[in-house]
Amino acid sequence: CPTNLGTGMRASVHIDLPGWTKESVDKLKARCEELALQPRGTRGESGGQTGHTYDISNKHRLGYSEVQLVQTMIDGVNKLYEEDLELQKKIFEFPTIQSTHSLVAKHVTKEKWDKLARHITATAGFTLAKAIACAVEFDNQHCGIY
Repeated sequence: CPTNLGTGMRASVHIDLPGWTKESVDKLKARCEELALQPRGTRGESGGQTGHTYDISNKHRLGYSEVQLVQTMIDGVNKLYEEDLELQKKIFEFPTIQSTHSLVAKHVTKEKWDKLARHITATAGFTLAKAIACAVEFDNQHCGIY
């Protein structure tokens, strides 16, 4: 790839960013641009994104010292992580359920949400928020759990 030519280098780290993933991958890309970073999926630049783990690297390769390139990546990843923690707080807020006559609206109370919202299944990373997403997003669901 031409971006990897020259004396510059690419420093990267794999990091879980569930808050940014929930916020929007496009917003994460825009934020990385501001921080002179490049987000990729863990399958490489053309492998696509799965889950909420990203390969974050310095965007620039040429015209900077190795120290500058690595420091840019470190500072940017630290900033993304701090911002992700703030975004994650929004993930665990009790959602507004649009389908007010659904089983979700009847049975998913704030008390149950607070108890179960942070539970993530080990095999698929499934959460209560994912299970009730239809009832949260749409106002015409009778069940709301999928």
